[in-house]
Amino acid sequence: MKPKSMYQAKRKKVVDPNAPPRPSLLGHEKEMKVWRDQFEKLAHQNTDQAITMTTMARKVHRLQAQVDAMTSIINKLRND
Repeated sequence: MKPKSMYQAKRKKVVDPNAPPRPSLLGHEKEMKVWRDQFEKLAHQNTDQAITMTTMARKVHRLQAQVDAMTSIINKLRND
């Protein structure tokens, strides 16, 4: 048996042409970038919705205060 030379080229593995492409670091980096973008969009949307909810809550409280004021005025007028 002859020892293999350190510089001898290895045989290439047989690759199935129908197999999906092998994962690469570039592909993973692309996916991470897409995920980061989606998370940023969701975070922005979340903040916008929180702002909208607080403004709507303020509006409801203000309207409720007006309704309460009107009902108290009507009740005073009825009693008189």
